[in-house]
Amino acid sequence: MIGQPTTIQPTMLENRLIENRRAFLKLAGRGALLFPVIGPLIGLGACSKQEPAAAGGAATTDTASSAPTPAAEPASAAATPQMASTAAPAAPAGDLPHLDTADPAARALGYYPDSSTVDTTKYPQHIAGQACRKCVQFKGGPKDAWGPCQVFAGKQVNANGWCTAFAAKV
Repeated sequence: MIGQPTTIQPTMLENRLIENRRAFLKLAGRGALLFPVIGPLIGLGACSKQEPAAAGGAATTDTASSAPTPAAEPASAAATPQMASTAAPAAPAGDLPHLDTADPAARALGYYPDSSTVDTTKYPQHIAGQACRKCVQFKGGPKDAWGPCQVFAGKQVNANGWCTAFAAKV
Protein backbone atom coordinates (compact mmCIF):
# COMPACT_ATOMS: atom_id res chain seq x y z
CA MET A 1 0.00 0.00 0.00
CA ILE A 2 1.10 3.53 -0.65
CA GLY A 3 2.25 5.37 2.44
CA GLN A 4 2.94 2.19 4.42
CA PRO A 5 6.58 1.67 5.50
CA THR A 6 8.21 -1.44 4.10
CA THR A 7 9.61 -3.87 6.63
CA ILE A 8 12.73 -5.74 5.60
CA GLN A 9 13.32 -8.98 7.48
CA PRO A 10 16.97 -9.72 8.34
CA THR A 11 18.45 -12.95 7.03
CA MET A 12 19.51 -15.77 9.35
CA LEU A 13 23.17 -14.75 8.93
CA GLU A 14 22.36 -11.13 9.77
CA ASN A 15 20.48 -12.28 12.88
CA ARG A 16 23.46 -14.40 13.97
CA LEU A 17 25.85 -11.48 13.43
CA ILE A 18 23.58 -9.20 15.44
CA GLU A 19 23.47 -11.78 18.27
CA ASN A 20 27.27 -12.09 18.24
CA ARG A 21 27.67 -8.31 18.30
CA ARG A 22 25.25 -7.96 21.20
CA ALA A 23 27.06 -10.70 23.15
CA PHE A 24 30.34 -8.89 22.57
CA LEU A 25 28.83 -5.55 23.58
CA LYS A 26 27.44 -7.12 26.76
CA LEU A 27 30.93 -8.39 27.67
CA ALA A 28 32.57 -5.14 26.66
CA GLY A 29 30.10 -3.18 28.77
CA ARG A 30 31.45 -4.82 31.92
CA GLY A 31 34.17 -2.23 32.26
CA ALA A 32 36.13 -2.47 29.02
CA LEU A 33 37.21 1.11 28.41
CA LEU A 34 38.95 0.14 25.18
CA PHE A 35 35.70 -0.75 23.42
CA PRO A 36 35.20 2.73 21.95
CA VAL A 37 38.63 2.31 20.35
CA ILE A 38 38.37 -1.30 19.10
CA GLY A 39 34.62 -1.49 18.48
CA PRO A 40 34.66 0.53 15.25
CA LEU A 41 37.67 -1.44 14.04
CA ILE A 42 35.70 -4.68 14.13
CA GLY A 43 32.38 -3.21 13.01
CA LEU A 44 30.51 -3.12 16.29
CA GLY A 45 29.57 0.54 16.41
CA ALA A 46 25.80 0.81 16.22
CA CYS A 47 24.17 -2.50 16.98
CA SER A 48 22.89 -1.93 20.50
CA LYS A 49 19.50 -0.59 21.54
CA GLN A 50 21.27 1.70 23.99
CA GLU A 51 21.43 5.43 23.44
CA PRO A 52 24.81 7.15 23.77
CA ALA A 53 25.73 8.13 27.30
CA ALA A 54 24.33 11.47 28.40
CA ALA A 55 26.58 14.23 29.71
CA GLY A 56 25.82 13.04 33.25
CA GLY A 57 27.47 9.70 32.45
CA ALA A 58 24.48 7.35 32.70
CA ALA A 59 23.36 5.63 29.52
CA THR A 60 19.68 5.46 28.72
CA THR A 61 18.08 2.35 27.30
CA ASP A 62 15.17 1.61 25.05
CA THR A 63 12.22 0.48 27.14
CA ALA A 64 12.18 -2.81 25.21
CA SER A 65 15.78 -3.53 26.20
CA SER A 66 16.52 -5.08 29.55
CA ALA A 67 20.32 -5.08 29.13
CA PRO A 68 22.15 -3.43 32.03
CA THR A 69 23.99 -0.22 31.29
CA PRO A 70 27.61 0.09 32.33
CA ALA A 71 28.32 2.57 35.08
CA ALA A 72 30.36 5.59 34.15
CA GLU A 73 33.99 5.00 34.94
CA PRO A 74 36.82 7.48 35.11
CA ALA A 75 39.10 7.45 32.08
CA SER A 76 42.40 5.71 32.62
CA ALA A 77 45.72 6.47 31.02
CA ALA A 78 45.38 3.35 28.87
CA ALA A 79 41.90 4.22 27.58
CA THR A 80 43.12 4.95 24.07
CA PRO A 81 46.12 3.81 22.06
CA GLN A 82 47.38 7.41 21.89
CA MET A 83 47.48 7.52 25.68
CA ALA A 84 48.77 3.97 26.18
CA SER A 85 52.40 5.07 25.97
CA THR A 86 51.94 7.08 29.16
CA ALA A 87 50.34 4.16 31.02
CA ALA A 88 52.20 1.69 33.18
CA PRO A 89 53.85 -0.98 31.04
CA ALA A 90 51.69 -4.01 30.36
CA ALA A 91 52.75 -7.46 31.47
CA PRO A 92 54.97 -9.22 28.94
CA ALA A 93 53.00 -11.53 26.66
CA GLY A 94 54.79 -14.56 28.12
CA ASP A 95 53.30 -13.76 31.54
CA LEU A 96 49.70 -13.75 30.28
CA PRO A 97 47.61 -16.94 30.56
CA HIS A 98 46.32 -18.67 27.43
CA LEU A 99 42.65 -18.08 26.64
CA ASP A 100 40.57 -21.13 27.56
CA THR A 101 37.62 -22.05 25.34
CA ALA A 102 35.51 -22.32 28.52
CA ASP A 103 36.12 -18.62 29.31
CA PRO A 104 32.78 -16.72 29.06
CA ALA A 105 34.25 -14.16 26.64
CA ALA A 106 35.70 -16.92 24.47
CA ARG A 107 32.36 -18.72 24.39
CA ALA A 108 30.44 -15.54 23.59
CA LEU A 109 32.71 -14.77 20.65
CA GLY A 110 33.04 -18.33 19.39
CA TYR A 111 36.80 -18.59 20.00
CA TYR A 112 38.52 -21.64 18.53
CA PRO A 113 42.23 -22.18 19.28
CA ASP A 114 42.58 -23.86 15.86
CA SER A 115 40.92 -22.03 12.97
CA SER A 116 40.75 -25.20 10.88
CA THR A 117 38.26 -26.71 13.38
CA VAL A 118 35.71 -23.86 13.31
CA ASP A 119 32.13 -25.09 12.90
CA THR A 120 31.18 -23.27 9.70
CA THR A 121 27.56 -24.29 10.15
CA LYS A 122 27.45 -22.29 13.37
CA TYR A 123 29.84 -19.57 12.10
CA PRO A 124 29.21 -19.18 8.35
CA GLN A 125 31.18 -15.92 8.33
CA HIS A 126 34.40 -17.91 8.92
CA ILE A 127 36.53 -18.20 5.80
CA ALA A 128 39.30 -20.78 5.45
CA GLY A 129 42.67 -19.16 6.09
CA GLN A 130 41.42 -16.65 8.67
CA ALA A 131 43.48 -16.86 11.85
CA CYS A 132 44.30 -14.66 14.83
CA ARG A 133 47.78 -13.88 13.47
CA LYS A 134 46.03 -12.22 10.47
CA CYS A 135 43.68 -10.14 12.66
CA VAL A 136 44.17 -6.49 13.62
CA GLN A 137 43.41 -7.37 17.26
CA PHE A 138 46.33 -9.84 17.52
CA LYS A 139 49.40 -8.17 19.03
CA GLY A 140 51.84 -11.07 18.94
CA GLY A 141 54.76 -11.28 16.58
CA PRO A 142 54.48 -12.86 13.12
CA LYS A 143 56.21 -16.06 14.29
CA ASP A 144 54.67 -16.25 17.80
CA ALA A 145 52.54 -19.34 18.52
CA TRP A 146 50.51 -17.36 21.11
CA GLY A 147 50.05 -13.63 21.55
CA PRO A 148 47.98 -10.98 23.31
CA CYS A 149 44.65 -9.98 21.81
CA GLN A 150 42.89 -6.65 22.29
CA VAL A 151 39.50 -8.36 22.38
CA PHE A 152 40.48 -10.79 25.15
CA ALA A 153 42.35 -8.40 27.44
CA GLY A 154 44.88 -10.02 29.74
CA LYS A 155 44.92 -13.30 27.80
CA GLN A 156 46.94 -14.78 24.97
CA VAL A 157 45.22 -16.35 22.00
CA ASN A 158 46.58 -19.04 19.71
CA ALA A 159 48.02 -17.44 16.57
CA ASN A 160 46.19 -20.11 14.56
CA GLY A 161 42.91 -19.46 16.40
CA TRP A 162 39.76 -17.61 15.31
CA CYS A 163 36.74 -15.82 16.81
CA THR A 164 33.78 -13.83 15.52
CA ALA A 165 35.60 -10.56 16.18
CA PHE A 166 38.09 -11.39 13.40
CA ALA A 167 39.03 -8.30 11.36
CA ALA A 168 41.66 -8.86 8.68
CA LYS A 169 44.84 -6.83 8.73
CA VAL A 170 45.11 -4.58 5.73
